Amino acid sequence: MKTFPYEFEARKEIQFYPNRPDDFSAHSLEIGPGRGDFLLSVAGKYPDRKFATIELGKRRYYKMIPRIEKKGLSNIILINGNARIVINEYFDNALFDKIYILFPDPWPKKRHIPHRLMSIEFLRLIMGLLKPGGHLYSATDYWPYAIWAADNLKQIGRLRSEGKPLFTDIDAIDDYSPSFFENKWRDEGRAIYYMKYLRK
Repeated sequence: MKTFPYEFEARKEIQFYPNRPDDFSAHSLEIGPGRGDFLLSVAGKYPDRKFATIELGKRRYYKMIPRIEKKGLSNIILINGNARIVINEYFDNALFDKIYILFPDPWPKKRHIPHRLMSIEFLRLIMGLLKPGGHLYSATDYWPYAIWAADNLKQIGRLRSEGKPLFTDIDAIDDYSPSFFENKWRDEGRAIYYMKYLRK
């Protein structure tokens, strides 16, 4: 099975908004904010907290900047790059109370599984960024991905599931507000699966 193409991804330029900080620590980290609906909601709710987010897509990154500016938010660190690369390069001493991975690309085909974000290797990497007593949250509408991720999370030391391990109740995620697309999927009758893990 192929492995994640680290060397190819590492050659891509990493961008920062509003600028590259000296300290990447924040109250929470969101990986893959998409349109930024949840990020903008929670950052607006807690203006005294700092929020870091890593977005892979350049178009989404550039679209989020005017949305942040329109809301007058100055507590967001927005990074464009692959989370595997960004965390390895910049987050050595960063710590977070909460980490969110909401609706990652499910890569449903078997040959594409190495591209899935929530691999055991990546989960071990981000576990080191989570403060003791902090929480890791995830959500997906793709059942096979939910089971695959939950199986991987079982193998990560110092993480304890607070679900079964999956929730279908939206209240499982603290301060959560669903995105435009999540509401659309719910209206279509899709089930949403949530995960909540405590860092021991």
